[in-house]
Amino acid sequence: MVRIPITMCHGINPNGDYPLTAEHLEKLVKIAAEMNFSSINYDQLSQWFRGEGKLPSRPIMFDFDHPVKSMRYEMHDVLAKYGYSGNLFINTGPLDELYSKSMPPPHLREIMTFDEIGQLMESGWHIGAHTVTHPNLSQLSLEDPSGEKLRAELEQCDETLKKHLGITPQDFAFTGTSWSQIAEREVKRRYRFGRLWIVGTEYQVDGETMRYADLVGVDGLDEADGGPPMAARYITKNSHPYRLPSMEIQRSLIYAPDAFRRYLEGAL
Repeated sequence: MVRIPITMCHGINPNGDYPLTAEHLEKLVKIAAEMNFSSINYDQLSQWFRGEGKLPSRPIMFDFDHPVKSMRYEMHDVLAKYGYSGNLFINTGPLDELYSKSMPPPHLREIMTFDEIGQLMESGWHIGAHTVTHPNLSQLSLEDPSGEKLRAELEQCDETLKKHLGITPQDFAFTGTSWSQIAEREVKRRYRFGRLWIVGTEYQVDGETMRYADLVGVDGLDEADGGPPMAARYITKNSHPYRLPSMEIQRSLIYAPDAFRRYLEGAL
């Protein structure tokens, strides 16, 4: 069975227990290149799921969330050095705020401009939706069982991306480690895929805490490294298209080069 490793991060962040610099990111990306992995996007994934396209022999997905400026520069440059491109999911609220006032000078600006996002697209990056205000979807399902607030978020996010980038996003990343049946219902109406985020073994689901493995329907005990069963960490033909995994780089599960290499080896 084909196993597709998929990583995720929120851009350069030198803080915390697992600081992510361009130098550290390159250590990991270089491992993928040395192991002959080829990056793919959600268009290719969709064709493969439908049985209409063939993937490279060793596919990998590099996902990113949020329109922070390091995506255009450090993240892009590291991936491009090794012939890779990424998949970026944009929550449009920070862009709305950026353009609501005078543009700060580049060295003070933390958010990308639409021109910079366009440059990523021109270099082969795939763009997806990630709401406007990045709400906790589990909590939102309790506050608004009708789903009206989330529908408005998705509509506004899509409209903003279409207006400024000329695209209608086809794929979605759920926010944080939060999910709800209402959110999945609304996402199914608009997008091909919904992607989750693995940072540990638990998830916020419909106002309660749930094992990630149970949410995605993978049997087995959680692993000793603090993550879900290994089978839950890869995309396969059996993966739920609206509960796809992604492994956070800036956490212990795949942060160290040796751990990252083991994750890729698990796909072979």
